[in-house]
Amino acid sequence: MSNEQIQDKDLNDQPRGNTSIRSLQLCRAASYLCGIFENEIATVAPWREPTPLPQAPATVLGVVSIQGRMLTVLNLATLLDSNAVSADRTPQHILALRGDEQLALAVEALANTIEIGDGLIDEVADSCEGLVLRVIKHDGAEITVLNVRGLFPSAIQGRERRRRRF
Repeated sequence: MSNEQIQDKDLNDQPRGNTSIRSLQLCRAASYLCGIFENEIATVAPWREPTPLPQAPATVLGVVSIQGRMLTVLNLATLLDSNAVSADRTPQHILALRGDEQLALAVEALANTIEIGDGLIDEVADSCEGLVLRVIKHDGAEITVLNVRGLFPSAIQGRERRRRRF
């Protein structure tokens, strides 16, 4: 077998030849090991208590200022499982996300960063409107890869957004 016939394999034995490699930041929220693409994270900040918002759903913890931006902090554990709320689990980090929605995620712990082939996610990313892009296996663990575009709709859970009235 020549070197041209040998292809590197990624997490799920997909060939790397036609896919780009992306970094996935792993984090813990309740019993979930989640992954967020590094290019979707603006910064990671230590936990600080958000200022609560009136009449916000349980998934919205409040707002914080990080690097001069006001961000709405979402409880990732509650987004993934509404029964995951526990008084003994205090978030330790805030992941400030890039994008127009000005969102951040409260997570309990950060884990390592892994690299995956983009082809694992591409096939579902375009049609995915929910919170989870895909669940992948890595080193015997299930990683829930998050769809950052689906965070806000998942957080408001069908509530109508306030609109300015003139």
